[in-house]
Amino acid sequence: MNPLLSDRPPLLLGIAEAGFGLLEAMVAIALLAGTMVAIFSLVAGILDSAHRVGRSNQEVQLTLNAIETMMAVNPMLQEIGKLDVGPYTVSWTSTAVAPPLDVGGSLYRIGLYDCDVRVVDPAGSELVQVMLRRVGYRRIRDPGPMLGDGGSANSMAPIR
Repeated sequence: MNPLLSDRPPLLLGIAEAGFGLLEAMVAIALLAGTMVAIFSLVAGILDSAHRVGRSNQEVQLTLNAIETMMAVNPMLQEIGKLDVGPYTVSWTSTAVAPPLDVGGSLYRIGLYDCDVRVVDPAGSELVQVMLRRVGYRRIRDPGPMLGDGGSANSMAPIR
């Protein structure tokens, strides 16, 4: 018997299962899109966190630089001031917390000051603001004769 002339319908070799159907393709695209949205969301969150950490590190560095700059400032002698430190300016205003102390026997008058320190960029926008509490001092007496000076009898004479 000739297979071409047979009564049976020809055997379709998996034609119904031969490729992707439209429904499968749509499901695959939907799964891929959902996965991509999740991945992009994760990457965006990581980039945002990295940006915030970088900004925080920059603020900490500016704050440390401002504190280090203020170590050279005596708030009793310079209550208000401004220093240009290159890419930014450090300015401060100091106010006495209590009246200065003049302790007998000491060469110095000392006082406690609150310093409002601000770091400003060249455009004038404030980058960092920090409050510091600093000790200010002023020499008010002459130390008197030094060893080998042959000096005077008044060892604690006030400075005029």
